[in-house]
Amino acid sequence: MMPANLIELAPGSIIGSYRLVREIGSGGMSTVYEAVHGVLPRRAAIKVMHPQMRRQPGMATRMVQEAAILEDLRHPGIVRIYECDLLDDGRPWIAMELVEGYTLAERLHERTVLSPAEVATLLSEVADVLASVHDRGVVHRDLKPDNLLLTPADRDFPLRVIDWGVARLGPQGRLTLDGLTPGTPIYMSPEQATGRNIAAPCDIYSLGVTAYEALAGHPPFDGRTLAEVVCMHLTTEAEPLCERCDAPEELCALVHHMLAKEPAIRPSAREIHQIARAMAQELSAAPFERSRSEAAPPPGPPSRPRRERPRPAVVPTPAAYVPFVSSDEVVIIDPEELELGTTELLPVVRRPRWTPEIGQAVASHVITPRAGCDQVAGEIVLLEKRRGA
Repeated sequence: MMPANLIELAPGSIIGSYRLVREIGSGGMSTVYEAVHGVLPRRAAIKVMHPQMRRQPGMATRMVQEAAILEDLRHPGIVRIYECDLLDDGRPWIAMELVEGYTLAERLHERTVLSPAEVATLLSEVADVLASVHDRGVVHRDLKPDNLLLTPADRDFPLRVIDWGVARLGPQGRLTLDGLTPGTPIYMSPEQATGRNIAAPCDIYSLGVTAYEALAGHPPFDGRTLAEVVCMHLTTEAEPLCERCDAPEELCALVHHMLAKEPAIRPSAREIHQIARAMAQELSAAPFERSRSEAAPPPGPPSRPRRERPRPAVVPTPAAYVPFVSSDEVVIIDPEELELGTTELLPVVRRPRWTPEIGQAVASHVITPRAGCDQVAGEIVLLEKRRGA
């Protein structure tokens, strides 16, 4: 039973300076609405905590912390915060940048794997965001395909790292529930699974798991139970990626370096950004260089020189010139090429991803297909896909 003073939200409702247009998504912690500002020509995403979350200690504080983290961070790969306040019933809400795009999980559901050039580009971009937040002492703690929003139409930055509701802010950020380690086990680092040494290397490991899945078509560690998955993260080495895909050895080595069991061995986000960016440029230029070499005719046998009458020089017209793309340039894929069909009737996530239900012990959970409660705090699932599942 919800309290009698619970505010019902619907299209047309007013929250702060915004009018709700429609509900666009819902997760384990909150519901997200599209909204428009009452005066400014601005569209926004309004994130409102679920009513039942008021019973969970620290949930409201955690959502306000997310707003504080996003407000303090300045990076094009992180959504901007416009406003944060409380409803009359005590629930917090956040007005933030409304971004059009789709998650990496949806992309992998459509294509199963990405090309090495795409994965190298993805690593470079996500690492760029992580380098910025790690410098400020912030650890995301739940990096996974569902929380990487691809925005190819955005020419400033083609992705957003979303869902900072369980992020850790410096040494004082200890907003955790009893018996619950924030994160998703399939992408969770060994030290995060044991609840110790939560720091920047946790995000590096999770990004490595994501890259491995994008290249091989499956995560490096998966199992039937939570205990089995955690045990793999703690004791099992990932199968060689070079045997699972056709990615260059350098890219495979980088991913395995990120999956090191010892946090101190993993590269930093800044190192990954620099290495992956160079790989992305090289891999993007390789197909063009190969096509030029294949198109060039093979050299013929030397012919005997002969004297010819001089001919007037011919100046080629501009149409005779073929533009050359430098090897230092990164090929930008047109957004329309990324659309591979309608996916409204398909589930968002291909493989089972276990996520604990808030307030329950995690030791008894079994990895099962995605259900209504199979969400982490703040995770958003589009309504169209949820209704069609």
